[in-house]
Amino acid sequence: MGEVVLIIMIIFGSIAITTLGCVWMGTSYAAKKKGLKKGASQREVEALHQKVDDVQQEIDVLKNEVKRLIKIAKGVDA
Repeated sequence: MGEVVLIIMIIFGSIAITTLGCVWMGTSYAAKKKGLKKGASQREVEALHQKVDDVQQEIDVLKNEVKRLIKIAKGVDA
């Protein structure tokens, strides 16, 4: 009788471990998939930051050009 109980415990233990493994793999996959979407939006944010940096550089160039034109308009040679 003891051997039968041991075999049944091994079978149920194997089923439990297999079920927990499947659940763990499913949640791991879902987290990874969600992370990839988050990473994609992170790339979009980085692209927007790059565009903002480019615009700021253009503004600096325009400010310097306006200063130069003001000096020329006042008669000060650049």
